[in-house]
Amino acid sequence: MILPWLLWMFNGGLIIGATAQQCAMYGNCGKKTPLGVELPCPVDRTSPLQPPGITNDLRDLLVLTCGEEWKEIENVCCSIEQVKALQNNLKRAHALIESCPACVKNFNNMFCHFTCSPQQASFLDVIDTEVSQENKRIVKELNFYMDEDWASEFFNSCKNIKFSATNGYAMDLIGGGARNYSEFLQFLGDEKALLGGSPFQINYKYAQTKKFQPFNNSVYGCDDPIYKCACSDCQESCPVLKPLKQEHCFRNGFPCFSIDVLITYVIIAVTLLIWFIVKKWKSNDIQNTDQLLNPSAGQDSSPEDMLFQDRKKTKLYKPNSLISKAVESVANIAVYHPYIVLCLTSIIILSFGVLLFFFGSLEQDPVNLWVSKSSPKYKEKQYFDEHFGPFYRVEQIFVVNDTGPVLSNYSTLEWWFEVEKQMTESLTSSEGLTYQDLCFRPTPDSTCVVESFTQYFKGEIPKKSFWESQIKMCANTPVTCLPTFQQPLKKNLLFSDLSDDVLQSNAFIVTLLVNNFTESANLWEEQLEEFLLGLDIPEGLRISFNTEMSLKKELNNNGDAIIVCCSYLVMFLYASWALKRRAGRTRILLGFSGILIVASSVICAAGLLSVFGVKSTLIIAEVIPFLILAIGIDNIFLLTHEYDRVTEISGPLSPKERLIKSVMHIFPSILLSFICQAGCFLLASFVSMPAVRNFALYSATAVLFNVILQSTAYVSILELYERKYYDPVFVKIIITGQDNIEIEPAHSKATQYYFKLLSYRKSIMCSFITVALISILVLPKIQFGLDQRQAVPQTSYLIDYFKDVYEYLKVGPPVYFVLRNLDLTKRSNQQRICGKFTSCIENSMGNILEQERTRSTITEPVANWLDDYLLYLSPGLGQCCKVQKGTDDLCTPELGGENCETCFKHGEWDYDMDGFPENEEFMKYFNMWIKTPSDPCPLGGLAPYSSAIYYNNSNVISSVFRSAHKPLTSQDDLISAYNDAIRITDSLKPLDLFAYSPFYIFFVQYRTLLSLTVKLLTAALVLIFVAASTLLGSIRTACLLIVTVCMIIVDIGALMVAFQISLNAVSLVNLVICVGLAVEFCIHIARAFTMISSSGKTDRQARMHDAMSTIGASVFKGIAMTKLIGVCVLAFAHSKIFHVYYFRMWLSLIIVASLHALVFFPVLISLLGGTYYFDDIVEHAYVDNEETTPI
Repeated sequence: MILPWLLWMFNGGLIIGATAQQCAMYGNCGKKTPLGVELPCPVDRTSPLQPPGITNDLRDLLVLTCGEEWKEIENVCCSIEQVKALQNNLKRAHALIESCPACVKNFNNMFCHFTCSPQQASFLDVIDTEVSQENKRIVKELNFYMDEDWASEFFNSCKNIKFSATNGYAMDLIGGGARNYSEFLQFLGDEKALLGGSPFQINYKYAQTKKFQPFNNSVYGCDDPIYKCACSDCQESCPVLKPLKQEHCFRNGFPCFSIDVLITYVIIAVTLLIWFIVKKWKSNDIQNTDQLLNPSAGQDSSPEDMLFQDRKKTKLYKPNSLISKAVESVANIAVYHPYIVLCLTSIIILSFGVLLFFFGSLEQDPVNLWVSKSSPKYKEKQYFDEHFGPFYRVEQIFVVNDTGPVLSNYSTLEWWFEVEKQMTESLTSSEGLTYQDLCFRPTPDSTCVVESFTQYFKGEIPKKSFWESQIKMCANTPVTCLPTFQQPLKKNLLFSDLSDDVLQSNAFIVTLLVNNFTESANLWEEQLEEFLLGLDIPEGLRISFNTEMSLKKELNNNGDAIIVCCSYLVMFLYASWALKRRAGRTRILLGFSGILIVASSVICAAGLLSVFGVKSTLIIAEVIPFLILAIGIDNIFLLTHEYDRVTEISGPLSPKERLIKSVMHIFPSILLSFICQAGCFLLASFVSMPAVRNFALYSATAVLFNVILQSTAYVSILELYERKYYDPVFVKIIITGQDNIEIEPAHSKATQYYFKLLSYRKSIMCSFITVALISILVLPKIQFGLDQRQAVPQTSYLIDYFKDVYEYLKVGPPVYFVLRNLDLTKRSNQQRICGKFTSCIENSMGNILEQERTRSTITEPVANWLDDYLLYLSPGLGQCCKVQKGTDDLCTPELGGENCETCFKHGEWDYDMDGFPENEEFMKYFNMWIKTPSDPCPLGGLAPYSSAIYYNNSNVISSVFRSAHKPLTSQDDLISAYNDAIRITDSLKPLDLFAYSPFYIFFVQYRTLLSLTVKLLTAALVLIFVAASTLLGSIRTACLLIVTVCMIIVDIGALMVAFQISLNAVSLVNLVICVGLAVEFCIHIARAFTMISSSGKTDRQARMHDAMSTIGASVFKGIAMTKLIGVCVLAFAHSKIFHVYYFRMWLSLIIVASLHALVFFPVLISLLGGTYYFDDIVEHAYVDNEETTPI
């Protein structure tokens, strides 16, 4: 690595017009130290020295070094030895800045005039001298008077020059990371001989004086027509990119979506108002509340009720009858052969359990959970790993003081030096390996990379007297404190405070890079984890850390399985109580059987899918049992309550006959619910993410087994239960109400209050519609992303680490642009990629990537290896591309300069790329460059690019262009970064180019998540509409069902905003599940409203009353309450992902769906409901009851 003091040594001087010629220093007078450089002799101002005349040899050398303008100079204040030293040192500087001719010219002007100007004494003032090793006076300190505008323009011409090898700026090396001209020149002038700086002190002065005239010669901007710099080094030279499309629409400062919703709301409100006014004008009669509470009173239907009434003659609905007849045969087998059915189902369940034991497997790799192996991004990751090696395993540690500076005393420094030494040298895995055996090394002979402030001192603790000043100086000018692996450590890598005083930082960061991807790395990381968790930390400090294996390990440490078991226990207790008859007898055995059947359906689904290689995940293992419990227990309630209802209306039938009729009557409703739910789950399986797809498949399969087992095994269990506990006298009491046994009334006070509430139809409609429109208004505020802190247990040590990453890490993740299938041995293709040369096409990849830094999250300079390679060939860089004289063999430092010559001679290499190598010559010099170390040529490709290019003897097959994002401190930042990378690569088509960063693979979903959400929810609603209209026989009622489900989903979306639930793959599946569950709340009511008894009234109001009187209780007790009880248990889950995405989201669903199903939907169908059909099963039950004598 070239140190910045070599950029100028002791050079300079400027021509200042018509000023008297006089020297301030001339010639060399020896060295300050034996290992130092020759220093100039001061000129005594009491004996002025006129510049000596110039010799032809000196003139030629000066013109070659400083430019054609020196041809006419007759006198100079320098010797030929000084110019030779100047030439060598300028060449070293050119290696860093040559891509910007304006900066090179300004740099040459300043140092050439500093050394040789005949007016030297007019702007240089030697203020101190000392004695050299040769016992001569030499310059110790001088003042350099300079015009402030010139200095500013000089700095501006150089400040943006990129140095690709370090993904940074040349200013980091030649100016110590200076941010303005005064810092730049101060860095150049400070005496730092041993650290790489000026051999004597130069003080740059900008104030006007009478005695000295500030230096103010010609200076060139980076966009100067003659010395124009490349786009990558000069923003003014870059092409103008097309403006980005506006992501969000605004009108007069307000979101278009919000305005449209408000307009819609006004239209709907006005329409409803006009409708109500018209209705009131047509009929002054307002519906009597008593009719609602007693439907048999008064007219069959009011004019309002008959507004949309289908007046055609209604008959039996054939599909309903066919389904009932089909299930009758199954019910007969289950009822009349219960032991055979239970034995067969037990064998089947046991068989699937055995399959699960042998074939079941748990997917734990986060990559395989979130990205399909057929995904383009997964294949791109594979390509990157195969051609350039997997990304390093990163071990990162934060040492934090939450209340003040973390490095507040020397004892903390001593403690951390000792800790770090133990980690990097002493900590041994069970295999006996240390960090030194596993670490990343930039080159084979390099030391391990340890990104820590300790490396400013090469791992050795500094003295107590100057440690603070040393850390500040190294952090601000890292090039002066290179670690043993010779890569500058910028302060944004190491400290949380990026001000000049890094000692005010609340945290420092240490990063270890492991370049081993075997089990050995895991074993060492386990030891590192144990070491850090057991570390004795000084008072007032804390640490947080992450190893490569930490996330995977912590994801698999969730202890929420016990929460699911508790939900089963609570559900069992509730079911045993809620399944009781109206006379108060509990049914513990039925409750237990129902829970057991639900668990068995999960086992069967897992066993079947495991045979086909569908892996389970922790989410599946812990959530699916709960989900199927919440869904499956509903059908147990529906079957049992329907049996009790049939018992009350058809007393003379035997228990077997009543049970068969119950199954025949309720199964079409269960089937419709199953089709809607399983269909929604199967739609979710089209999501490409394996974790989501597998979750959906497990859910759909488990629901299928649940319905099968409930319609067979549970029916058999119910028959056996009733056979044992059947009491004819008790049944008679229920039917006739005789005796003094206390029986729950059919219409309690709560029921009466409920129907009174439903009488306020207009208020209910307006309220729910208003809430829905407000919910639509806030939908755009839903955030995207899945915070990693939610995926691990809240007791995990990673929680603090993720928090510290967002708060204290000031460096962004790397991004690699991978270029494939482009023959870079051809000049035309080189011009499509380069960015440092005048003939690079305007929209070359180098230029585009440079411009994107000004408007995207990609902010670091791009490491363009092609630019560095072609610059390496420049004959102006005498330390770079050199061959042995008369041969094509690479010239090594051992051969000496006299035996070597540059690969290209002056005039053969130019910035217009004319004469640049192509074809075989390109690869010949490429093979030399890729083996060249960074010292003495900083553009050598060995250290920065040896692992970034995949090539053979004839071509470069693929290569990496490295950059980095800004610090990404939120999920929005991460998503934006991924979208930026995709947008940029798309803009560079037809180049075969893709962007890769280790985190991209987890954010693929967000590229299409919104459109996918809309598509899946739309498809789910279409499926539900088709199923409902087909099995109900009423398109109008199906439409009302869809409207209700849509309103439920919209309200849940608003609650996602309120509860801070982000949209991601997990919540997307939950939304699809919510559609299925929302249907379950409403579909049974819709069917009871449509399928009626011929003895009942046919107007909408009465049908709604009958539906809510019969099936409403089952919806409340068997659907709403079971889900509510089960979900409440999830509030105690350890994992935040359970608490946020299951507890909060499903609690929202239960509350919203219950209100819509039990309040809004009944009112809606009472106003606009569709046609009705007679249910022949109910008819037969009533006929049997009327024609026979009760028991």
